[in-house]
Amino acid sequence: MENMIFTAEENSFILEAEGKKLRVSYAEHTGNHESSMQFCKENGGGDETVENWRLIAKYQDAINKELAALGKDLIEGWYWTSELSWRYSGCAFVVLTDYGLVCYENRSHNYDARAVSAFQ
Repeated sequence: MENMIFTAEENSFILEAEGKKLRVSYAEHTGNHESSMQFCKENGGGDETVENWRLIAKYQDAINKELAALGKDLIEGWYWTSELSWRYSGCAFVVLTDYGLVCYENRSHNYDARAVSAFQ
């Protein structure tokens, strides 16, 4: 696996890997899709795509080692993405970070969210 660069900031960390550079909040929200996307927006997010969450999932072990050393909450479980299902309008995609699995879930269900922003 390619080297990953983790850079700690005050309220977030930067993940650099596979030609991508993402800022991910330490803060986490649990809620339905609408409240989760609002949380992400308020915390500098907007790039909570399936692709970005799968990259975070791929490097979860290395990221969590860094987060643990900082005393921050680990990334574990299911996370909302900003992508809605094209087949079922009441659903959005979630990523299981433990395996990189992608599923769609009813937008009224509660899952975790963290703000993700991509550097251009």
